[in-house]
Parts: sequence; structure tokens; C-alpha cells
Amino acid sequence: MGFSLLLTISVQRELEGRGCRPDLIPNGGVGRCSNCHVSSGGGGRRTPFGQDVRDVIRSGSCAEFWDAELAALDSDGDGRSNGEELLDPSGSWRPEGAPSPGDPARVTNPGIPDDAPPAPPVLFIRGDSNSSGTVDISDGVFTLGFLFRSERRPTCDSAADSNGDGGVNISDAVYLFQYLFAGGDLLPAPFPECGEAGKGDGDACEESAACG
Repeated sequence: MGFSLLLTISVQRELEGRGCRPDLIPNGGVGRCSNCHVSSGGGGRRTPFGQDVRDVIRSGSCAEFWDAELAALDSDGDGRSNGEELLDPSGSWRPEGAPSPGDPARVTNPGIPDDAPPAPPVLFIRGDSNSSGTVDISDGVFTLGFLFRSERRPTCDSAADSNGDGGVNISDAVYLFQYLFAGGDLLPAPFPECGEAGKGDGDACEESAACG
């Protein structure tokens, strides 16, 4: 009788420990038990990340264990650290009252070798050649300075491509000036707010400071 009670308590504590652990890693709610176990329901064989977690915690424990050391490991050997896969590369996230970092859609499983998610699209404003956040005469001047005076290149060619034809040349400055001062056509999207490029556009956009 006594042995059965002890066994029941031991199993219950282990199950409680397993249930709390997804909440002790950043974005643990995305993969839940499959972060540490081959079975998505938990229990049984562990993933490489689960093995590394087991090395730093007591059986059945719900104590915090996520730290810089565990974040720096590449448990599944796919070339990205556990922290990079869970969007906390520094291992600084703490579970109490802190929202999980980053976009959950970009989380990958630190226990399964997989490819990195595609880079998020760069947002920009069409015509904002100098990335100031507004489209005005200074953008046309900036484009002309780049083209004819060897001045600084736009950080986002797609923004400087005012007419949306896929290139940056004098016609973009002319198109912009016509819109601003001669009642010319509206600039193609994304305009006048930050937005994503259309299909086949935006590939030459490293960053746009105006859109974060």
C-alpha cells in the first residue's frame, strides 16, 4: 500500500513537471511537448534539445532552467542555436510575466533539424528614396544625387523606384516630380504608407529606416 502511494505521487510529480516545462522556455507554447519529446504528447524518447534540458533540471521540477548557456547550444545541429530557433538568442527571457519574444510564426523546433524560416519582407514607402518617412522633393533630389553625383546610394532601391518599373534611373525622379508638382499619377503601392513589395519587387531593399 505504501509503495503504491509513493509510486503514484512520483508519477504525478513527473507529469506535472512535464506539463509546466513548455511554459519555461521562450515561445514554448508553439511546439509544447514536442520541443523536448519525439511524441507531441510528451513522455518517452527525447529530442536532442530534450536531452540537453534533462541535463540541467531535476526530474519533475518546475524550476526555471532557460538561460544563456542553453540558448547558445545548437542541440539539433542544424546550424542555429536553441535561442535563435526560439527567438531569444541571448537567453535573457524569463517566464514570469514576460511575453514570449518575436513572432510565433517564425519559431522553429530546437530539437528537430530544420531550415530557417524565410526572412521577413522589408517594408518601405514607394518614392521615399532617402528613407525619411515622407515623400517630397528631397527624395527626387536624393535620387538624382545618387545617379549623377556619385552620392549615397538608397538603402532601399525599391523605394527609390518611384514609377515601379524595376529599376532606378532618371525617370523615377521625373515621375516623382510630376506627381508632386504637375498632377501626375499616384505612385504605385506601397504608398503613401509603409507596406510590402508586390510580387517580383522589393528584392533590392536591404532596409528602410522609415519603416523599422
